[in-house]
Amino acid sequence: MNRPTPTTPTTPARPDRGGRRLTRHQGGFVMRIRWVAGAAALALVAAGCGSSGSDGGGSGSSGGNTSINVGYVPFADDAALFLAKENGIFAKHGLNAKLTPAAAPTAIVASMVSGQEQFGFVTTPVLINSNVRGTPIQCVSTVDGRQVPDPDRDGTALVAAKGSGITGVADLAGKRVAVVQLASLNALDMQALALRAGIDPKKVTLIQLPFPQMPAALAQGRVAAAVIVSPFLQTALKAGATVVNHPNVELFPGGTLFCLAATAKYLKASPKVVSAFHDAINEATGQAKAHPEAAKATLAKYLNITPTEAQKQILSTNFDPSLDSDSIQQMEDYMKQLGTIDQTVPPAGMLWSGAR
Repeated sequence: MNRPTPTTPTTPARPDRGGRRLTRHQGGFVMRIRWVAGAAALALVAAGCGSSGSDGGGSGSSGGNTSINVGYVPFADDAALFLAKENGIFAKHGLNAKLTPAAAPTAIVASMVSGQEQFGFVTTPVLINSNVRGTPIQCVSTVDGRQVPDPDRDGTALVAAKGSGITGVADLAGKRVAVVQLASLNALDMQALALRAGIDPKKVTLIQLPFPQMPAALAQGRVAAAVIVSPFLQTALKAGATVVNHPNVELFPGGTLFCLAATAKYLKASPKVVSAFHDAINEATGQAKAHPEAAKATLAKYLNITPTEAQKQILSTNFDPSLDSDSIQQMEDYMKQLGTIDQTVPPAGMLWSGAR
């Protein structure tokens, strides 16, 4: 299996006490994060702090276009979103989009609920948890398509620390494994893999860490393994970590693992803006498929890596912009089996009607 040439993204600054919102300052990728264990302790995200070159404020009008704020978790598969901004696709559809990075999807949900952001990146487990717990949000579009079924084209991996002796999921019993959020996709990946491997998921201790901190945690032996995404995956591999498997390819090939969502309240209040956003992302996804080099080029700016490193990144997508309800149902079934939810919501109710 061919692996991408390792790259080394900029090391983030230490966590700040001001919240989990990330900012870009003076061209750097300075991450300001406050981690609070458990989704129940979410703090509302402070306003401001967009990425370099982003513009616009809250929902409103600017230069004849409607201003929107879009929250995202920085990783390579945001390329189509970045392309929509950089190539003027949002502007073409009448939108003045500000892109704002965050450490994890739950912070983005809180910001959408507060009205600070109109659209945001969520993983499917966060989508499910939000709806089950009475916060109705719906997927408006994919981020860049569905999960590619090929491990050689997947930028998410379960990796083991150098010298750990871990070669399979069963070896993780009694070990500490880093995931970006305790209630999100990577945590579900790890628990579902444990079930498949015949070990009790509770015997695997999940540690919540931002993606940029995972390579150091692995190298220092603070965790035995991590579910990590590109470009941070390449940093971990360069330091000696080894790939155990590709959870999303194994569990949800061709599925909808994350999406760009909005609250039910906003969907009802702004149907024309929602349609324009959906169409812009779908157009950007098509452009990313036709011109992957151009899509990857945007990663240099938004992930603060070199243009050469940007071209080495893996986009884990089949570029299919349709939303897959079967994979959402599959995740709900896993979550109920694992006891993280006690009821389910029909997948169709979590998808915006214009995207079904």
